Amino acid sequence: MTAIIICLLAMLLLQMLSPFWWWVMIVPFAYGVAAARSGGRALLNGLISAGLLWLGGSLYFLLKGGRIIAGRMAHMFGLGRAWPLVVVSALIAAVAAAVSGYAGFTVRALFKKASPKVKTSSEHEGRST
Repeated sequence: MTAIIICLLAMLLLQMLSPFWWWVMIVPFAYGVAAARSGGRALLNGLISAGLLWLGGSLYFLLKGGRIIAGRMAHMFGLGRAWPLVVVSALIAAVAAAVSGYAGFTVRALFKKASPKVKTSSEHEGRST
């Protein structure tokens, strides 16, 4: 839970300070590389933190005067109302961040040194050359 809050706050701060949207992919990737204990945790951390961030952001902008543009965008996509657009945008961000977090974990696993295999005496006895 702590990792989700930290990632959510980091993404929020970085998105407020810069005009770029792709922090929702960089922060979970960095978490996956640096601190995730498993691929599932990296995936869930990205999914929940980015999903909550974009859901909250979408709701904030919708309720603060974005109803007209959100309604027009929803109509353009065939969703009818603005609320499904809010949910769809949050789901897209959540899935992108989840994949990014899992990718970070697998990149770390890729570059981890494999421990050398130690042959046991039973393996030596099995081979007769």
